[in-house]
Amino acid sequence: MDNTEALLSDIRAYLRITAASSMRPNAAQVIDTFEKAAVFGKLDGNTSQQKLQEVSKIPQATISRWVNDFTEAGIVAPPEGIYKNHRALFSLRELGIDSAALKKRSSKVAEPVVVPEVQ
Repeated sequence: MDNTEALLSDIRAYLRITAASSMRPNAAQVIDTFEKAAVFGKLDGNTSQQKLQEVSKIPQATISRWVNDFTEAGIVAPPEGIYKNHRALFSLRELGIDSAALKKRSSKVAEPVVVPEVQ
C-alpha cells in the first residue's frame, strides 16, 4: 500500500467513525427491539426481504416497514447498482447497540376488533 492508499484508508476510517457516532441517537430510536436489531444485522445488500421473512418468521410487511425506517434514519442504503437489496451502512456495534440488552417484541398476535353493526 502506497502513501496515497494509506491516507485514503485513514480518511475513510475517520469518516466512518464520525458518521457512526452521529447516527447513534437516531439508530437507538429506530432499532429499539431485539428483532429489529436481528433484521438490521442481516441487511448485507444481498439478502432479500423474503429470505429475511423465512429466517426470522417476521411478516415481510413488517420487515419492509422497518427497512424503510432504517433507510429514513440514514443507517441503511437502498438497493442500487452494486447491491440489489438494502444494505446496513454500519454494524450494530458501530452504532453502540447491544442487541442482547434490547427487549423482545411480544409474540402475542392481537385479536381482530369486531365493531357491532349499528341498526
